[in-house]
Amino acid sequence: MSTHHLSLVAIAALIVVAGGTVAARGSAGRAAVRQDQPPPLPGPVAEMRHHFVDVTRLHEAVIRGDLPAARSAAAVLAQMETPAAFATAGSRFVETIRTSAQRAASAPDLASAASATAQMLGQCGGCHLTAVRPPIPAASTRDLGGIVGHMREHQRAVDELLQGLVIPSARLWSQGAERLRGEPLSTELLPRDPALTASVKEAETRVHRLADRATDAAETAARTAAYAELLTTCAECHSLHGRIWGPRSTGAAGAGS
Repeated sequence: MSTHHLSLVAIAALIVVAGGTVAARGSAGRAAVRQDQPPPLPGPVAEMRHHFVDVTRLHEAVIRGDLPAARSAAAVLAQMETPAAFATAGSRFVETIRTSAQRAASAPDLASAASATAQMLGQCGGCHLTAVRPPIPAASTRDLGGIVGHMREHQRAVDELLQGLVIPSARLWSQGAERLRGEPLSTELLPRDPALTASVKEAETRVHRLADRATDAAETAARTAAYAELLTTCAECHSLHGRIWGPRSTGAAGAGS
C-alpha cells in the first residue's frame, strides 16, 4: 500500500475517530468545541470514509498515468449518494464532487482527469470546513538516497499538498510547496534509455518549477489549479515507460514513487 493511499485513508480514519469522540461527549461537551471548528457529524462520517477509498483509487490512477483505471474509479464516485444526515451546506459539496467525478469518468486525456480530480479534492476540503475538520496526520521522516529517495521527496511534497487541499491546511500546503523546491534530479540518476531521458528531465524541471506556483496560490481555486498541473506532470512522466511508475495501493510489483 502506497503512502498516497495511506495519506487519504488516514485522514478518513481520523474523521471517524473525531466524529465518535465528539458524539460521546454529549451536549455539554459539544458546547466546548471551538467555534472555528464545527462539530463533526458522527452519522455520515463512516460513509464518507468509504468514499475516501474510492477517491484514493482515482488519485493514484491519475498519478500513475493510468487513464482507464482513473475513469473506472471516477465512475464509482459519480454514483455516490449524499449521506442522509448531511446538512444542506455539506450536501452541496457532495453534488459538486459527483460532477467532478463525472468529468473524470469521461476524461479524454490525463490532463482532463487530473483537473477533475484536483477539483474534487478541493471540494473535499470545502466540505470539511463546513462539516468536520480532520486532525493533521503525523508526517513521515524516513530519508532514502538515489532516485528512490528523490522520488520519495516528490511523494512527500505531493502528500503535503494533497493534505493541504483535503483537510484543508494552509501550513501543510506551504510545507509541500517548499519541499517541492528541492534539488532537481541529477543527470547520473536519469534513465539510461536515451528515448526517455529528455522527457523525464523536462518533467522533473516542470515539477520543481511548480513550487513557485504552489507557493503563490493562496486561495482554493489557485491551489486546485496548481495541484491539477502537478498531477498531470506526474502522470505524463510515469506513463512514459511500459512498467508502472507511480503509486498503486494493491502493492503490486512495479509500483514506484
